[in-house]
Amino acid sequence: MASSYSLKPLHSIPDLIPACIKTLKNEWPQCKAELLPKLVKQELTTAPCSYGLVRHSDDTHDKDTLVGHFRLIPVINRERALYAESLCVDKLQRGRGQSAMLIPLMEEFFVKMGYAELYLLTSSHQKDHYLRNSFTICDDLPHTLGANLLRTGTALGNHEYIHSWHGNVLYPGWESEYEGGAIATQKETADHECIGVWVVCYLHRRLAKL
Repeated sequence: MASSYSLKPLHSIPDLIPACIKTLKNEWPQCKAELLPKLVKQELTTAPCSYGLVRHSDDTHDKDTLVGHFRLIPVINRERALYAESLCVDKLQRGRGQSAMLIPLMEEFFVKMGYAELYLLTSSHQKDHYLRNSFTICDDLPHTLGANLLRTGTALGNHEYIHSWHGNVLYPGWESEYEGGAIATQKETADHECIGVWVVCYLHRRLAKL
């Protein structure tokens, strides 16, 4: 049966928030996805904002399904730039083409919102997937506002978990959520072996190739 997909702010689809929490916990068992209900109460449609990838069935009797998630974070040292974190597709729904479709859908959506650059932080073994999809490794690291609240990031080396990093301004009113963990230094933030690989997609260039 045919389906269509759309990106929806989580605050506009409250019935699907429990499914989103489950998706995030399946991907990152130690993450803080339980913060989502409280977070989305403060959000509009611009960053910071959590989004769900929703599948709509053509059968009016079928309910919408939460397929994936990402959280948009403002980049404060670049104009018209976003950082997308906690990006994942539900493990039980992979293999249906959603993973390949999600990033192009995001890119088109962000351009319509007026953004020009999309940043991601990925692992060394996953970076090639993004490099094949018009992303490049970036040395001009983004400075973010309120990143890593859901703690779906990585460990510092093989030891302490990173709660924040150089260039991330703590989300106002949520400072206590960053306590008790490592804060990566500027050197560690730039070190791919420590926290991962920063990649960027220049959105207009990408869409010009489609």
